[in-house]
Amino acid sequence: MKFTYLFVLIWLAFLISSGVLLFSRGFLLARVSKTETSTCRRLSTNPNAEYVLTDEVVNEIFKDINASSNLCLPQKSKVIVLVVDALKYEFGLYKENADDPLPYENKLLVLQELLQQSPDHARLMRFRADPPTTTLQRLKGLTTGSLPTFIDIGSNFASPEINEDNVIDQIVKSDLPVVFLGDSTWTDLYPRRFKRSYSFPSFDIFDLDSVDNQILKHLPKELASDDWQVLVAHFLGVDHCGHKHGPLHEEMARKLSEMNEVIRSVVAGMDNDTTLFVMGDHGMTASGDHGGDTDDETNALLFAYSKKHRFYGNESGSDSEMLQQIDLVPTLATILGVPIPYSNLGLVNFNIVPDLQVPHLSKFQTLLLHSWQNAQQIYQYFFQYALENKRTFNVEQMDQLETEFILLTHRVQNIYNEVAYKSFIRDLNIHLRDILGTCREIWIRFDPTQMSQGLLFSFLPLFFIFLLVNNSRPADYAHIFKGKEVFYTYLINLAAGVFGYRYFKTFYFKTEEHGVIFFTALSSALILAFHTLRHWTKIATNWSEVKRFAHMPTRLLLFASVGVFFSNSFVIQEAKILSYLLAASILLLSYELLRLSARLEFRTKFKISQFLRSTALRLILASILAICLIRFTYTLFRCREEQGNCTDFANSGGAGFSIKKPGTGKTYILAVVVLVVYTTLTRLYLRSCGNLTGNSPNVLLARYGPTVASICAGGHVLLANSSIKNIQRTHIDAMALVIYGLLLLQIIVVTWAPLMTFVLPPRSSHTVTINGSESIVPEIFKKMKRMYEGDDDERRNQIPVVYGLATVYSSIVIAFGVFLALVMIVILEPRASIGMVVCVAVGSILLSVHGILRYRTATSFESCVQPTFTALVGWFLLAHFCFFATSHQTTLSQIEWRAAFVGRTTGIGQSNFISGILVILNTFCGPIFFFCMYSLLSTETFSLFALFPNLIRSCRNSSGKTDATTSITDLANEAVGFDMTRGELTLYEYEDVFLGTGFKLATQFFMLQGLKVFCAMMACTIHCRHLMVWKIFAPRFIYEALATFVSLPALIVGYLLVLRIHRAVDTLIKRINKEKVH
Repeated sequence: MKFTYLFVLIWLAFLISSGVLLFSRGFLLARVSKTETSTCRRLSTNPNAEYVLTDEVVNEIFKDINASSNLCLPQKSKVIVLVVDALKYEFGLYKENADDPLPYENKLLVLQELLQQSPDHARLMRFRADPPTTTLQRLKGLTTGSLPTFIDIGSNFASPEINEDNVIDQIVKSDLPVVFLGDSTWTDLYPRRFKRSYSFPSFDIFDLDSVDNQILKHLPKELASDDWQVLVAHFLGVDHCGHKHGPLHEEMARKLSEMNEVIRSVVAGMDNDTTLFVMGDHGMTASGDHGGDTDDETNALLFAYSKKHRFYGNESGSDSEMLQQIDLVPTLATILGVPIPYSNLGLVNFNIVPDLQVPHLSKFQTLLLHSWQNAQQIYQYFFQYALENKRTFNVEQMDQLETEFILLTHRVQNIYNEVAYKSFIRDLNIHLRDILGTCREIWIRFDPTQMSQGLLFSFLPLFFIFLLVNNSRPADYAHIFKGKEVFYTYLINLAAGVFGYRYFKTFYFKTEEHGVIFFTALSSALILAFHTLRHWTKIATNWSEVKRFAHMPTRLLLFASVGVFFSNSFVIQEAKILSYLLAASILLLSYELLRLSARLEFRTKFKISQFLRSTALRLILASILAICLIRFTYTLFRCREEQGNCTDFANSGGAGFSIKKPGTGKTYILAVVVLVVYTTLTRLYLRSCGNLTGNSPNVLLARYGPTVASICAGGHVLLANSSIKNIQRTHIDAMALVIYGLLLLQIIVVTWAPLMTFVLPPRSSHTVTINGSESIVPEIFKKMKRMYEGDDDERRNQIPVVYGLATVYSSIVIAFGVFLALVMIVILEPRASIGMVVCVAVGSILLSVHGILRYRTATSFESCVQPTFTALVGWFLLAHFCFFATSHQTTLSQIEWRAAFVGRTTGIGQSNFISGILVILNTFCGPIFFFCMYSLLSTETFSLFALFPNLIRSCRNSSGKTDATTSITDLANEAVGFDMTRGELTLYEYEDVFLGTGFKLATQFFMLQGLKVFCAMMACTIHCRHLMVWKIFAPRFIYEALATFVSLPALIVGYLLVLRIHRAVDTLIKRINKEKVH
């Protein structure tokens, strides 16, 4: 039965998660990738070629230009593409008379020199990227010419091979050799495409030079070679410098100066028949981040240069100031004489195409042929896509676009001079941009079926958890969830999943995944409904005992926290809203405690002196301290672009905090001090509980491990952010690896021997006599009671003393939490780690206040072990508030990618899986930590009164006066019906209620988290056509969905930890029983 609850939790977590996943498939469903490829007949001036360009061929072409879509004109030049990652547009601008330029200004002087020397041979343009501005998505756009899918941002750590038609494949198919140097993302996207490739790992952002130096090592040799037609080099140093230091650091000046020399050397080494492109794949914010859709992130730089041939000018009709990144694909295809990729939506920009005379064709005929082939390719893709994916686009809009294109097909037949060409090309470009705009507006095709089913299958588990679990007593769960029935439930779900996988097409589902989720969720809902109906009598009875308007203030706090999702302004200010709600929950606990104190301790006459000495005052002061700490975290919040005073998105450095800017030494020292205080206080607490006595594995680890980990964490904080250059990166990473190793060791020890107790054998031959079937525990405590009350005979008869038994459960959870917190602290930025420790302090105060309050209001063991609803909501709010307190925001551009590289240099490993785990731990450190520690809400009352037994006397709630000689045990028995002085050992004696309560508490957190993500899903459904849906609501849903996917497993881990401790306690008690019998 102990593990039956665990399997039920896994089952419920699967149901909630699958509903969220199904909704995301409908809401974030992007365009369907097309696998068709473009082909063409390559015309050549070589008489021996298969298709020779002659006057007769030209005349045939212009007799019916609409039939020319499968023709490619001859290649115009070779191409060199230098991709400088994160090369922002402002980095290439030259500012005259700049006396004190910023580190990124006036460093690429070679661009200005070429523009002045050869204005017809050089172009500097704004290179506009489509969001999301992550490198992987930008490379897809730069090679396919298509718009990126929104959810593709999640694959930035796992680059899949591109299966859409793209310019790289078209170049290779046309027998044009390609050589690549640099970022290994290219070889992940296009394996086996390059004649030669020199690829290097791209994710060690602390390394500014290794990849660039490797490129420079091979680049001169490749420039001198003549066996390639396209050369691509992708430099990473500027992007890594932005991530590590930001654009305002002197290192940025160094890297840009290096790029200036690289460009100069390439220009000097390239031949006259080569066109050079220098470009950035995206920009960066003032803090060095990217990923979002701000102007700083989407405005990259493009520089084009041709030694011998001038570029087309304004007569071509192309934009001369800005180039959409997707326009690069048809432009490269035009220069190289290869087919434009099938899924391309970009336009040829002739301002960067060399003006080479094509034999037998005039200039305007060449331009017209290229432009019309581009238009036919876009038209074919767009309308074929609309035909295959009906109801994706508005019918009236499609009819209008089709009519306009038909008119253009008639006009193109009558272009005989440059004047007619300019008029036609202007209207053609407007029409093609309308198609692009239509795709941008309605490209994300919502699937209402998957969205509605996702909402339904997320709601049903929450509904049945509320009815079945929340309204049942912990002792009843053993009858509701029987082991054999849970086993059959898994078998039914397995059968339903197989059925959905096999017959998904029969029910018109598009994917196997949809079929599996639908049938497993449906069968599970029916099973839960069956359980609910079978036990409805007990459920209704328990429900009727609940006051209708109980916990109304706490309910309002909960509804306010989930109502945030329905307003864009509330989402923007969510950090402050959560801080108010968390403070309100603590105030509610304090108010209830003060109200009880006034009724119990001062029922006859209020005395100031008595109140000043009371426990209630100390806890109220602690509550005020918690609220002050919450207010302090305002200094740690990161701001959003929508907040006008946000320094993270300012164009110049200003006052305020950005965790990417060089911090002050005070911040780092404070982070180390807070870290040391946290580990020291935790160690002192465990020692005072007696849990550091003895030499068991977990005791030794808890005694010395946090000290070693705090030293390593402090050293990592100071050295990783130090400007000292002679410290090897491997030495800094070794400190982080030690902390990782200690957490792994803690997990192993908890699995093997978790207890932090020490059994002191008796010093005399006197023993406690019991029968073999009896338990030793009551006899031990009876004997201890008689010794405490002054029985000298009993004092002389020694009994086994077990150190740490009063906190046997919570001590292990706390020790585990210390190592988990230290891992998170080392992954976080120094200032964010302060926020993590502050949240732990607030959680400790919340536990203390609730522990006293729970004892005063409890009437039985069950009510004592079950936390109040206010404490439950407060813990839940604290878990999510910690997200903002650790300097995170729900925007895509502020994901802490640097966490992926903490402790992982290029020589230690490049696992993308580990990178993702570290980023998840950094981003969702709050929910993971507090949900793993959730069992403390049930145990803190017992450990508190075991450590401070006099609290029982001060918190007595009897109506009459109590004799001072009355024992504490009798007071506890009179108050709550059992001996509170036993501490957490009482939990073992009432194991059915305790384990049932732990299960109920976990399901209640399931319900709260499920309600939160359900509201996020509902808000996205309501606002799916809102102006800010992709900027605010969709990212907020993605963060909440990911928080759900990590919170539910964290709660399961927390319950599994309790089960493991309970089993070890059972083994210990049985061993003591056996020894006493013999």
